[in-house]
Amino acid sequence: MNYKIEILDNYKMVYVRNVGEYGSSVNFQMMKNFKKWVSHNHLEEVKKTKGIIGIARDNPQLTPAEQCRYDLMLFTDKDFSQDSQVNMGDFEGGKYAVFTVTHTTEAVDLFWKNIDKTISQNDLTIVNAPILERYKEEEGEDKVCEFLVPMK
Repeated sequence: MNYKIEILDNYKMVYVRNVGEYGSSVNFQMMKNFKKWVSHNHLEEVKKTKGIIGIARDNPQLTPAEQCRYDLMLFTDKDFSQDSQVNMGDFEGGKYAVFTVTHTTEAVDLFWKNIDKTISQNDLTIVNAPILERYKEEEGEDKVCEFLVPMK
C-alpha cells in the first residue's frame, strides 16, 4: 500500500466527542452535526485544506465498547470556548505516514485488518499514539479518507 510522509504542526483545535461503540450510528450522526457546525461557523475553507480529523482514543480490544471515546476535530485559531456545542484543545503535531483509502466500509475495514502487516511491509517505525483519520472530500463517487499513522 502506497503512502506519503507528512509533518503536522502543533495547532489549536475545536472538537466533539462521543463515548460508545466505534462505527455506531451515533458517530455517523456526530459527523453530520459537526459538519453543520463547521459550515455554520464559516470554517469550510479549513475543512477543505486541513480536513476533519477523527481519533479513536481507545483500543476496542482492551476497552469495553460502551467506554470507547471517539473525537472529531478541526484545526482553528478561532476561540469557541463560549460555544457549548464544542470543546477547545491543543493538538501536538508530528510525523505521519499517510495512507489514502477509498471511503467505503469494506476498504476501511481492510485497512484496519491489515494495518500491522502494512506497517511491517513498509518498515515503518511507529510511535505509541492514535492513528488519525482525515476527511477532506465531500462530493463525488471517489470519496476517500486518509489514515495518518504516527511515526518516529
